[in-house]
Amino acid sequence: MKKRLFNIFESLRTNIVTLYDGVDNMVYINRKFALSILWGALYTPYTSMAPLFEAFSDLEKGDGHKLLNITGNLTIACQDCQPLTVENAGVIPDASIAIECADSGAISDDLTFLRGIYNELSAQTSLADIVFSISIRCL
Repeated sequence: MKKRLFNIFESLRTNIVTLYDGVDNMVYINRKFALSILWGALYTPYTSMAPLFEAFSDLEKGDGHKLLNITGNLTIACQDCQPLTVENAGVIPDASIAIECADSGAISDDLTFLRGIYNELSAQTSLADIVFSISIRCL
């Protein structure tokens, strides 16, 4: 299963799946997008993983519709923006970024330092691209 999953991710490096709703919205599913969805699902594995693996199985066949349905509409127009409510106050990106940056330790914008961090992460996980992008948000 791991091999199939990571074969999908590697395939998405060069074979991006394009979805078009027939009206005016086009969505591209690439490697980073797919890894990001997996990363997010790790926070709710009991409810997220079964539908996610089903969506990845379809994606393996070139159909990204189930993955898009899991993530919702990715082409949000400004008129679709909703005001912050009490129910979703705990999941706003700004709060997450502040917590992650406070927990991340020392960070520098020096290219050598950043390459070192990326290399360390790459040695530990196949999700290094996602973890690294989270790390550099703190710069």
